[in-house]
Amino acid sequence: MRRLAVLLPLFAVVACSEPAPAPPPPPAASPPSSAVPTSATPAPAPSSPTPGFPEAKDGTNVRACKDGACEILVTRKTTIPMAAHFGFKTVSFDPADRTWRFTYADGGSSSIAFLEPPYSGQWVAPYGEQGLNLRTVAFDKKRAVISISPYG
Repeated sequence: MRRLAVLLPLFAVVACSEPAPAPPPPPAASPPSSAVPTSATPAPAPSSPTPGFPEAKDGTNVRACKDGACEILVTRKTTIPMAAHFGFKTVSFDPADRTWRFTYADGGSSSIAFLEPPYSGQWVAPYGEQGLNLRTVAFDKKRAVISISPYG
């Protein structure tokens, strides 16, 4: 308790020994509301992608996936055409529910969602010569970066 009693007067002396800063200058008079500014301040540039959210190597180019090797950003349900040897006509992904959907070359369809880390797996079409590795690199409810690569 004695230490506290000694420190309080010391703090009061130090706090009171410095001069107070000068008050800020009064604000400049604002122009009348009918005045038109002669130059506008430029709007800030759009920010880069959210910090921590990776940039997709192939941007939003779904055609980069046709050969089964890509990393793209999807912002809504996106349908991706695939090469015939995979046995899929299309693969689609929806960031809202993180579901992969497949339309097979023979007209059938199916879907799968990887709900636990690492949010990835393999998928092979019934009549495909080669399967696909599917991975959700990053996601939120409005967008995802997905990766597709050949499997087997």
